[in-house]
Amino acid sequence: MTTTRAQGRKISQFVAKTTIAGSNSYLNYIIDNTNYRISYTDFISGLGVTGTIVQAGAVTAAPILDIQATVNNIRGIENGSGIEANVSASDGVEIKHNFTVDSTGSPLMLNTTAVSPTFVSLLAGSGITLTAAGNVISISANDDLAYVESSLQANATATVIGATVTPVLIAGTWAFGVNTGFTQTSGGRLTYNGTTTAVMTIHASITLDPVSAASQDLSVYVAKNGVVIDATRISAFISTGLTQNLSLSTNQSFATSDYVELFVRNATSTDNITVSSALFGID
Repeated sequence: MTTTRAQGRKISQFVAKTTIAGSNSYLNYIIDNTNYRISYTDFISGLGVTGTIVQAGAVTAAPILDIQATVNNIRGIENGSGIEANVSASDGVEIKHNFTVDSTGSPLMLNTTAVSPTFVSLLAGSGITLTAAGNVISISANDDLAYVESSLQANATATVIGATVTPVLIAGTWAFGVNTGFTQTSGGRLTYNGTTTAVMTIHASITLDPVSAASQDLSVYVAKNGVVIDATRISAFISTGLTQNLSLSTNQSFATSDYVELFVRNATSTDNITVSSALFGID
């Protein structure tokens, strides 16, 4: 009787391969001393590993996946200028801005903790021009800073008072001081040459006395475009030989070609007034 016996071979003596050649391949495994086999296709399906991991998105994007020969690396996300990356409480990757908003003045960025912070727009106010060129926004005034000052010194010319109810332009020859944006005259007129309407402060300091009378009610006014502004009146009772200083300050709106002057009035009599010295300016 002839007995047929299978020729056994140790697994260690199997032909070595570096790849699995196709879906018809099988893998052997043992459970409780029992040999089994499974197709390569079923093995991969059981692992739940299918398909290929590739980089998606624009080809110009910075890839998260670092594809190497046999090891694919997932790149970490690092902090950049103004950008902060963290692992969130839910174990996700959180990328957010890292801007610091200064507390001085008006902030240009609002709602810094919101999902979408807001950058405010700049709006040009009265007399201001905004110009954007490239990465720069230029802020400039439509006119140069305007100011002027005139002075009257050692003046002996009396201002003639024709009536007690009528203020009169101060008589004398004014000297010119610093001046930007104005025209001055020797008669004491200050004319605004700017192109933007602006509110400015008029200031004046006047030393005066009546020519011959005692206890005269003398007043000083600002006149704009030849019209006396009653609300600017400063008064005092002054006697001849006892000069007194009167000072005033008022805010007035100036448009192009508006002009101002100083007027005086004697409400007691028609005794003339001598303004011996004065400073008259606008800021």
